[in-house]
Amino acid sequence: MQKVQKGFTLIELIVVIVLLGILGVTALGKFQDLSTDAQTAANSGIASELTAGSTINYAARLLDPLAAGTAALNTDGIACTSLVDGGALSLMTTALPVADYTVAGGPGNCLTNGPGSTFSCTVVSAVAPAGLAGTASILCSP
Repeated sequence: MQKVQKGFTLIELIVVIVLLGILGVTALGKFQDLSTDAQTAANSGIASELTAGSTINYAARLLDPLAAGTAALNTDGIACTSLVDGGALSLMTTALPVADYTVAGGPGNCLTNGPGSTFSCTVVSAVAPAGLAGTASILCSP
C-alpha cells in the first residue's frame, strides 16, 4: 500500500509568502497617498459647484433680471474672498463647511469687471492633508 501525501511542502509555503510580500509592498505604494488625492478631488468638487452655481445664476438672471432669492443673485458685490452673503460661496446650492475651506481669488470681481465677465477663485482645504487647489470660474450676471 502506498501512502498518499496531502498538503504543501515547506518550500512551497515560503515561496507563496515571499510572493505575497512582494505584491503587498508593490500595492502599498499605490494606496499610501490616497488622502491627498481625495482632498484634491474635494477641492475640485467645491470649485466645480461654484462654477456651476455662477453659470446657473447667470442664466436665471438673463431670463428674469429681477428674480429674487439665492438662485438668481445680483453678482455685483461677489468676490472670491467674501465668505458671507453676497460672496462667491452664496452661489453654492449645498452648505459649505466654511471652516474647512478657504476661497481666495486673483484681481477682480463682478463689480469691477462688469456683467458677462469672469474671474477665478481658488478653493483650498484648510485642514490636512493639503491637496491641489481647485479653480472656479465665476461668471458675472447681468
